[in-house]
Amino acid sequence: FAVASSPILSRNLASVAASSLLGTRATMATATDPTGTVDGDEAKRLQELWATAFEAWVMPPGAAAGEVVYLRPAKEEEMSSCANDPPAWMTPTLAAMERFAGVYGLTSFDPPGMELPFEVNMENNRLLEADLKSLCEETGGFYWPSFGFDPQWHEKGFSVAAPKERVLEIAIKYKQGAIYRFFPSTEKGGPPIMRETVPACLPQTEAMVPLVSCAAPPLPQASPNWPLDAPPTST
Repeated sequence: FAVASSPILSRNLASVAASSLLGTRATMATATDPTGTVDGDEAKRLQELWATAFEAWVMPPGAAAGEVVYLRPAKEEEMSSCANDPPAWMTPTLAAMERFAGVYGLTSFDPPGMELPFEVNMENNRLLEADLKSLCEETGGFYWPSFGFDPQWHEKGFSVAAPKERVLEIAIKYKQGAIYRFFPSTEKGGPPIMRETVPACLPQTEAMVPLVSCAAPPLPQASPNWPLDAPPTST
């Protein structure tokens, strides 16, 4: 598969949003002090936040040009039976997960204890993309833009098919708390994709969540161009 590397798309896929739910940035790098350490309660809140987030992928394998596909945590009644026919991108994307035992999601926003300016986070994500591109050229992997969100926040990043340990090294370079690992579910008839939260700089954040495909939720944060097309803030 080709590596996604559009300068325009990359500019549009680099934003920051704050989470009033936690009273802090809802990113995989959030921490309570500049050393990057957090207490157990904070790690637990982040663990739950990351586990319940929506996922959006921009042109994963098998998707149409410009297509954004969405995933959400499965409901209890979907655990044994998913009635919907799989979308066209599902089979190629599941196949893409096989070589490196998964596809890995990461970002570069807001190192621990810091809330960086929008422009700095954008530049860090561009640097991250350059590192991922080099990694994919070296290992025969590939990547695509992605973002996580819920009604309170929206965060840009990338999903990459490459060796897990190398992806973790890059996440640690950018001082990220954790990465996601996406891999095919082994439960027949149930949710097709599992999302595992894998600690990088922040321990005790492990989580395993089954995902199903869904339509774009009716949220401003579901737009790949957030916050560029966000509704204006009232004064």
